[in-house]
Amino acid sequence: MHTAPRTRFSPGGTESTSVRIFNTDATIVHTTHEGEHVRRQAIGLGHVNSLALLDVLMDLPVGTPVPISSVDTPNLRVLRKAPGGVVRVAGSAVTRLLMPVVTPVLAVVYASGWRDGLADASEFASYLPRMFVVDELPGNSDEALAEASWYGIGVAVGPPSAPAIVLEPEPLPDWQPTAAWWRFCERVYGFHVHGESVAHV
Repeated sequence: MHTAPRTRFSPGGTESTSVRIFNTDATIVHTTHEGEHVRRQAIGLGHVNSLALLDVLMDLPVGTPVPISSVDTPNLRVLRKAPGGVVRVAGSAVTRLLMPVVTPVLAVVYASGWRDGLADASEFASYLPRMFVVDELPGNSDEALAEASWYGIGVAVGPPSAPAIVLEPEPLPDWQPTAAWWRFCERVYGFHVHGESVAHV
């Protein structure tokens, strides 16, 4: 497992994983469901990247058998093609086994400049709160921070090893889990298990 060192943005009970997603390098702070991680490791199941499969799974409860007759034919076809350990189809019932291993709580981007920081952090806007780290504030710092605040993006300033938070990130309003969010979680989990850690976190 390749996990980045805990960042100063990581509260207790969380971990930090270095990722490259949306052509952007970031550190994702997340909680980890150890039981699901251990289960997947035991059966050799890594991250699940099929949006169609995750979309079907979103409608099934975890660990509770559902009558096959209540699942329409196209969705049942998707479930039958799922990797082992994702669902169990037995008799007249189907049971969802899979659940997200990681729950991302913050994306941190280390930017070379202010505009790059805003743009890169914005890539994660649909999934979780985000912030970026820059060496220094621009000359029009009040205006710049107001813009970041309008987008809900947090800002930290200083060297990557010890930045100071000058603007806290805002939670996502009216956030609801989606299949795309679950696939994002799966991609973070893939980096969590197989990725490479970086030094400046």
